[in-house]
Amino acid sequence: MESHTLQIPPFYVEVDGVRVQILESSKRTLVTGDTWYIVSCRIIYKGIASKVFPLFVKSEEDLVNKLKIEITKIKFIDYAYGLEEVKRVIT
Repeated sequence: MESHTLQIPPFYVEVDGVRVQILESSKRTLVTGDTWYIVSCRIIYKGIASKVFPLFVKSEEDLVNKLKIEITKIKFIDYAYGLEEVKRVIT
């Protein structure tokens, strides 16, 4: 028997040491039968909260992988230009 965990949004997850707020998730089934989820989330990087943005994912693993990509982009901006630029870009 498979075990499921129910989390009522908003809730927080940590990805690559960065806090991510999951605000909403909705399930969509396409005509082809594929199931996709639209997840509204916000990244909180060093105390700077991003705008809410959607991610279109197939699974929890896909969500984590796409969040890793977004967080890596923010880390590169911080490394190259500093926190002021991060704040300007994500808020």
